[in-house]
Amino acid sequence: MITRKRRHRTALISATSAALVAMAMLAPQAADGAPVAAFSAAPPSATGHPWDAYNYSPQSRTLKPVAVQSTVGSVTDASGVLSGKSTRLSGTGSAVTFDFGKDVSGLVTLHFAASDGPQRVGLAFNESSQYVGPTSDASTGGPRSRDGALYADVDGPTTYTMPAKNLRGGFRYLTVFMDSAGSAGLDAVTAHFTAAPKMRDPRAYANYFYSSDDLLNRIWYAGAYTIQLNTIDPKTGRVWEAPAETWDNTGDVGVGDTILVDGAKRDRTVWPGDLGVEIPSAYAAFGDTESARNALTTLYQHQKATGELPYSGPRMNKYGSDTYHMWTLAASWDYYQYTGDRKWVDGIWDQYKRGVDYIGAKMDDQGLLSIDQTADSVRSLPKGEHLIANVLMWRVLTTGSQLARAEGDTTLAQSYAHRAVALHTAIDGHLWDGKKGAYRFYPDSDVYAQDGNALAVWYGLADQSKARRISSYLTTNWNDRGSTSPENKGNLGVFAGSMEVNAHFAAGGTAADQAGVDLIRRQWGAMLDDPLGTGSTFWESSRPDGCICSTYVSLAHAWATGPTTALTFSVLGLQPTSAGGRAFDFVPHTADLTFAQGRITTTLGPVDASWRVNRKEGKYHAELTAPKSSEGRVAVPTFGKQISVFVDGKLAWNGTKAKAYDAHADGEYVYLESVAGHHVIDSHQHVS
Repeated sequence: MITRKRRHRTALISATSAALVAMAMLAPQAADGAPVAAFSAAPPSATGHPWDAYNYSPQSRTLKPVAVQSTVGSVTDASGVLSGKSTRLSGTGSAVTFDFGKDVSGLVTLHFAASDGPQRVGLAFNESSQYVGPTSDASTGGPRSRDGALYADVDGPTTYTMPAKNLRGGFRYLTVFMDSAGSAGLDAVTAHFTAAPKMRDPRAYANYFYSSDDLLNRIWYAGAYTIQLNTIDPKTGRVWEAPAETWDNTGDVGVGDTILVDGAKRDRTVWPGDLGVEIPSAYAAFGDTESARNALTTLYQHQKATGELPYSGPRMNKYGSDTYHMWTLAASWDYYQYTGDRKWVDGIWDQYKRGVDYIGAKMDDQGLLSIDQTADSVRSLPKGEHLIANVLMWRVLTTGSQLARAEGDTTLAQSYAHRAVALHTAIDGHLWDGKKGAYRFYPDSDVYAQDGNALAVWYGLADQSKARRISSYLTTNWNDRGSTSPENKGNLGVFAGSMEVNAHFAAGGTAADQAGVDLIRRQWGAMLDDPLGTGSTFWESSRPDGCICSTYVSLAHAWATGPTTALTFSVLGLQPTSAGGRAFDFVPHTADLTFAQGRITTTLGPVDASWRVNRKEGKYHAELTAPKSSEGRVAVPTFGKQISVFVDGKLAWNGTKAKAYDAHADGEYVYLESVAGHHVIDSHQHVS
C-alpha cells in the first residue's frame, strides 16, 4: 500500500491528540483561484462540521422508515404511520412498502392499533427497490430462490417484534402485507439497529475525511457505513446449512464481541479475501482493529493440521482455496501494521509459519507458485501458476519477513526475504508482457487480469515503471460504469476494483492519480446513485451494464470499500508506515481536488492533516498535527515545478538543497523527514 515514491518503511502510523487548527492560507481558493468557504479543521467528535452531513450512520439505534415506497391493494392513509397515525390495510394481498432511506440492519417491531378480528400480517425485506414485494431477498444460500416472509398474528391492539433468529442484516425496504381477508391498522414501525455492536454512538467515527469534491465525500462515508453494517456480533452470523424456511442469523461465526464479516445481508461470515480490503477500510474509518483481530483469530482457530487455512470461517467452514489461504496470512500483516500487537502475533506465530510452509511447498521448478486448491473470489481458478496467487505469495513472504524480525527470528526473516526476491524475479520473467504493459493471468495466457495486476501495483511488487504502465493498461478496461474484469467475463470488478483504485494511487504520477479519482467517481458514484441501489452502501458484484441481476447479491459488501482506504491513505495522504504507531506518511495525491482534510487514529493517538492547493497561483498549503513521540514523513507535491518549501515560515528546501528536516526531492515531491507535533507547511513555485 506504499507508493513507489515512498520508502518501504513498514507498519503503523503515529498520531496526535490535538485537533487541526483552522486553515491559515491566504484566501481559501477553489478550482484555480475561485474563492471557496473556509472550513474548520476541528476533530470529528465535535458537531456541526461540514463532513457530518455525509455520515450515513443513524443517530439512534431505534430507526423509523422515512417514506412509503409503494402500496398494493386497499391501503388507507399509507403514510399515516410515519407521523404516528394509523395506516389501514384491508384484504388479502394489500401491502405497503416502507423505505428506511438507506440500508439498515436489525430487528423490526410493528404495533397495530386495531384489527378486524384475528388476522395474519406478513413482513418481507429487500435491499433493492426492484425486488420489493411479499417475499424477501435471498440470503440463506439454500435451494429456495427467495427467503419468503415472516408472519405476525394480529388480534386487536398488538405489538409484534420479529424473532432474534430472523434478524435481517441488510434491508432498505420493508413490505407489510395482509395474508388474511380482513383488515388491520398499523400505527408504529421501528427497527432496532444491531450493526457495530460495540459502538455506543454509531455516528461517532474515530476518523473522518472531507474534501472539495462532494461525491468523493459521499463515497468515503458510504464505504464506512458499508463496513459498519458488516461489523456484527459474532453470535448473529448466518446459519449453515440453510434452514428449510425463512432465514436464521443465530450462527456463531467467531470469537469476541465484534467481528468483520463479508456482507450485511449475507453471508455474515468471515471470508479472508474480503479482509484484504475490509481491514484497511475499517482502520481508515473507525480505527477499528478489534473486529479485525477477532476475524483473523477465528480463521487461525480453524487451521488444519496440514497448515491449510479456511476458505471461509464458521459456520460455513469451507476449505480448498490457496488464494484465500494467503489472504489470511497477508491480512495478518495489515492488522499488525495498524496495531503493533506483538502479543497477538506471538499467539499465532507457529500457525502463521505452518501456513507459509503449507503454501510454500507448492512452488514449482520455474520458481512460481502453482496452485492446486482453486476456489477463489468470483470464480474457481484453473490449477497452475496464476498471477494473483503469485502476487499474494510475494506479499506473504515480504511481510512475513518483517513479522519474523518482530518475533526475533532473523534467520527466518532472511529466508523469507530471499525467497521473495527469487519469486519476484520469476514473476517478472514468466508473467510480465512488456508489449502489453501488464502481467499475464498465467504464463501462456492472453488474459491480463484486473485483480492480479492491480494487486501487484498496490502491494508494491511492480516497480514504478511497470506500475505506471499497468495503471494505464487498466484504464483500457473501463466502460461508462467502471472497470471491467477480463478474468471474470468482463463483469464490473468490485473486489478487484477496490484493488485497482488503490493501485492507481500506488503507481503515482499525475495520470495515475487522476485515474484513481476518476474511477472512484465513475464506478462507486454509479453504485451510490443508482436508483435501484441502497443509496448508502456498495455492492458485492455487478454486470457490465450495472445490473443487479439476483436477489442473492449483497448490496452492502465489505470488499467493495476500497475507495474509503484510498481516499484516506492516498488522496488525503495519511497512512501508517511502522508497526507500533510511531511512523506515518503524509503524502497527498491531489489529482484535480483543491483541498482535503481528515484523520487517522493510531496507538499513539490521532493524526490530523489537511492540504489545499491553488494551482493558478502555484501555492500549496498543508497543516499537520501529530504526537511529539511520532515520526512523520511529509511530502509536498511539486506539480512539475521547482519549488521552495517552508515549515512554520522557515525555509526547509530552497528548490535545490535541504535547509531543514533532511529535505530531499524526487521531481514529484519534496520530502521532509521526522516531522511531529503541529506544523504549517507552505510551498511556492519559482518564477523563471
